[in-house]
Amino acid sequence: MSEPRQAVIGGGAAPGSGWTPRLVLSTLFLAMILEALSLGATMVSIGLPEILKEFPTTQGGWLTTTYFLSGAIACPLLGKAADLFGKRRVLMVALLLSGAGALICAVAPTFGVLLVGRALQGPVLATLSLIPSLIRDVYPPRQAVLASSITITGLGVFALFTPLFIGWLIESSGWRGLFWFDTVWTLALCGAMLLVTPESKLRQQARLDVLGGALLTGGVLAVLLYVSMGRSWGWLSGRELFLLLIGAVLLASFLLHTRRAQDPIVNLSLFRRKPLLLVAIGGAIGYGISITISQVLPLLALTPREAGHTYGLGLTTVEYAGIGTPHALMTVAAGLLVGFFVPRGRHPQIFLFLGLAGWAVGTPLLIFLNDSFGELFLAAAVLGLSNGLVNAAVPNIVMRATPAGDQGSTAGTVQLCQTGFSAVTPVVMFAVLAPHATLLTGGGVVYAEQGFRIWLVVTAVLALAMLLIGTVLLRERRGESVQEFVADRPGAAAKSAPQPAGAGAEGPAAG
Repeated sequence: MSEPRQAVIGGGAAPGSGWTPRLVLSTLFLAMILEALSLGATMVSIGLPEILKEFPTTQGGWLTTTYFLSGAIACPLLGKAADLFGKRRVLMVALLLSGAGALICAVAPTFGVLLVGRALQGPVLATLSLIPSLIRDVYPPRQAVLASSITITGLGVFALFTPLFIGWLIESSGWRGLFWFDTVWTLALCGAMLLVTPESKLRQQARLDVLGGALLTGGVLAVLLYVSMGRSWGWLSGRELFLLLIGAVLLASFLLHTRRAQDPIVNLSLFRRKPLLLVAIGGAIGYGISITISQVLPLLALTPREAGHTYGLGLTTVEYAGIGTPHALMTVAAGLLVGFFVPRGRHPQIFLFLGLAGWAVGTPLLIFLNDSFGELFLAAAVLGLSNGLVNAAVPNIVMRATPAGDQGSTAGTVQLCQTGFSAVTPVVMFAVLAPHATLLTGGGVVYAEQGFRIWLVVTAVLALAMLLIGTVLLRERRGESVQEFVADRPGAAAKSAPQPAGAGAEGPAAG
């Protein structure tokens, strides 16, 4: 067993000191930061019908895609910056950018300006990887595991009121009220974190791969435009094929650049290790499915049955809290379970597999259980449990498989895979739904149930395929430890020297 890990900054938790008032407050505010992140995604999903009434379009998926695409590029860049300048400092930069983006969304006169604001909000997604890394640096090991799980999946009190609060905001202030609240909430959390959360002293020498980020952004954006506009422009039209060619060229250039760059935005060598490959792909699929389900649920619940379709409960946004709240609470409960069992010797990849299995079961349930409030309630609860298991398992697998000195950049690379796939899935989903869309004369868009069924089958197949690949090919075997990974890398001893004692395979994730 390794020795207890020393706190690395003044004012942090001493070894064996357990929970202190400062650590409790720090965990609370860090959880609130990730609640702000969740709010940024959830409020658009719930508010999408209202937004589409003001800006009628079949491209509503871009409100989510722009958010996640911006976050996908920002995550590894901010991860590198965190290794250079400090994790708390970079967290505050991400929050300030998100607050500015929310302000732009609140006053947006057009759909295009709304997309610009969403792009500025995207960097807050880096907090998903930076917060667990910061916690590992400044918390005692056992407290680090529980704090990571709590902050990633949220706190029950927020999950209880968030859907109801979002519904109330929409009904009282319209969808713009969501963004006004998000502006104030996000900026206020900057000051709170500055007061109670200590900064990590771990630093590395690295360079920001701006060129790699630009190539990746351009390539993914071109391919997404091809997928999104193919039906209206023509899949084999000259404009569409040109977009696809540009995307392919940029992505190929990105791969070549990554192999040659000294500090690439995506470190492909990390994925030679099965645990990181598992968490990158499995987390990406789970997170991507979660994002689309968070949009499908409100569309199924809020659409009025009078629209002439075979689904739709016609709920108000406040009434939708009766479905959104249990979904969120099951997510929180799953996170607490992971935080309880991982320090007691349970491998976090077990919970990743359970979450994927839950997705494979829950999405087909939603195909058949959407005709009444009770049926949608049950399907939402199962999907919320799956969501929490996957989201809580991911940071714990990363912490277990990565030396402390590499936490920022490695977590940023894994987060790139998650948010990058999450940027793709909404566009693909709305491309699947588009042939089944009807533009209403009074404003808004309604989709036929067949479109939802096709997409839900796709998600179930994705989850099941990843579960089989993960358990058969990518499951971590005995002896595949983080120490072996460090020992195999050139210059690893020097690079990992700053990590505190006990931060290896038996660090926070192993308890």
